[in-house]
Amino acid sequence: MIRKLSKALLFTSLLAASVLTAEEAHYTKADRIKDMITMAEGMEQIQSGLLYRCKEGQCIIKGAEDIKSVLVHLEKVDPKDFLDAEQQYAHKFAQKRQLMLNMYLNEMLEELKRKDMDAVAHNYGLALRECTSCHMRLRSNK
Repeated sequence: MIRKLSKALLFTSLLAASVLTAEEAHYTKADRIKDMITMAEGMEQIQSGLLYRCKEGQCIIKGAEDIKSVLVHLEKVDPKDFLDAEQQYAHKFAQKRQLMLNMYLNEMLEELKRKDMDAVAHNYGLALRECTSCHMRLRSNK
């Protein structure tokens, strides 16, 4: 128990330090790639939980939490740090995708508590659609 608490405290400290550092520096391409990988891995964890039923939905919870941690971080990022001048108009579009994705993840977790796996799967599909929509809009010209 103490070991878990120590790990959680260490992780929280590292996360807080990295967020503070990220806010001071520009959002680099390496940062963006790392965040997108984290989100993709989170979606994979959720999908694995839906297909193979992890213990008490823990992989679904972990996947959603991982994605949400990136979404919180992205709220603080200046789009000028990573969007080309001609794509900066898409910032509001990306923000809406971010809000909708967060909403679907929250709904997914609520439905998981109710053990309504059909609703969890439905919200996963909606979340995936938000991810795809953003990628198609922002990455189509690259």
